[in-house]
Amino acid sequence: MYVAKFTSDAIADIKLLPKNVRNALRKELEKVVLKNPLGCSEALTGLLLHFHSFHFRDYGVVYRVFQDLKAVAFVGVGKKNSEHYAEIYKKLESLVGAGKLADTLLQNLRSVGRG
Repeated sequence: MYVAKFTSDAIADIKLLPKNVRNALRKELEKVVLKNPLGCSEALTGLLLHFHSFHFRDYGVVYRVFQDLKAVAFVGVGKKNSEHYAEIYKKLESLVGAGKLADTLLQNLRSVGRG
């Protein structure tokens, strides 16, 4: 079982979801993603090369797996539809380009194993 870590952006994205979706998503992440994060997802490309996308209902969940730490760092959640499908990826690519996503991931991962 992997440890889940969430960036502040991912937490903000999740808080925007309807409560019933948040609860179901939490259960699905625990049941599926944290058990086999690479086997249940699609590898992304380009600037998000080291990230994966897990599809849940009408949402895409983007994360990076750190196998050596047995940790999954969730970085964003976005609605999948014709208007917003690529929005979460564009947002994350912008953060990668500015070097901010790496900094955020590092800050979150520093606490792995402390608690």
